[in-house]
Amino acid sequence: MRRFALINIVCTLIVITLGALTRLLDAGLGCPDWPVCYGQVIPQLNEAATQFSLWEFDSTKAWAEMIHRYAATALGLSVVIQAILLWPRYLGAVRWLGIFLVFWVILQGMFGMWTVTLRLWPPVVSAHLLGGAITLGAQFLIWRTLTSNREPNFKSVWSAFALVVFLQMALGAWTSSQYAGLACPDFPTCQGRYWVDMDRSIFDAPLVSGDEYLGGMLGMHQRMGIQWLHRLGAIAVVLMFFYLAYKQHRQRRSLNFVLAFLSIQIFLGILNAVLLLPLSLALLHNTVAMLLWLSSLNGMASQSIENEKDTPTEELLA
Repeated sequence: MRRFALINIVCTLIVITLGALTRLLDAGLGCPDWPVCYGQVIPQLNEAATQFSLWEFDSTKAWAEMIHRYAATALGLSVVIQAILLWPRYLGAVRWLGIFLVFWVILQGMFGMWTVTLRLWPPVVSAHLLGGAITLGAQFLIWRTLTSNREPNFKSVWSAFALVVFLQMALGAWTSSQYAGLACPDFPTCQGRYWVDMDRSIFDAPLVSGDEYLGGMLGMHQRMGIQWLHRLGAIAVVLMFFYLAYKQHRQRRSLNFVLAFLSIQIFLGILNAVLLLPLSLALLHNTVAMLLWLSSLNGMASQSIENEKDTPTEELLA
């Protein structure tokens, strides 16, 4: 079960990376229908594809989208098998996280469908991106609980730090879904400004009937505000890390993991701005964000090992 859970973590990371690549290639509508692509299981330019007159067939984008769908489907099947294997063997968090993941990957599939049918509507796109992070986090906690023989400690400063990281990922998802990644091509300023005024308009996302969200709909000022809010979120994560290090200074190994990924993530964020969002760095920025998220959950699980009141897994066996 430990190996199975670890394999599912790797598979989840692959699916998330493929989703990010699809997004960065502007292939979110590479298949304008769902669950097939241009009416076909295997996308190809033929009579069926030409019937979609509003969307010109692009083989690269279509395959990027379909490979992501195939990988997500395989992960969903693996999660179902995992839940079936976990249910008779364990009680407590492991069992319920396994069941939660089954329902969650189904919801993720629905978000994937709505991403296409609602034509890249930012709230749905952001929810789909964050859903991937939740899937990865739940799968990681299953594996960590099995390997540590302890229940996760959900009531700790590590949980608070994980929440701050998650909220920052939410801001990153909103930045991506609104195409605001290039709104501030300089650092530490934004378009030469040391402060950008923000208002409610940065959260505007009217529904549209076509594919107007491909490339973004908001004006430059709104996009600058979104990017600026994302940068402020990064500062909040750093400040929260200092507080975490003060409160949990004995967990040096867990803190070192967080510090490493946080430092890399900040560096990548700066490079993405000044180098105008190159594909490789943007993709790496997404992956390291997930690793930072996992490192915060790892600290939460590691703390439970030091808590003698936690229940060992042997007592959780059904």
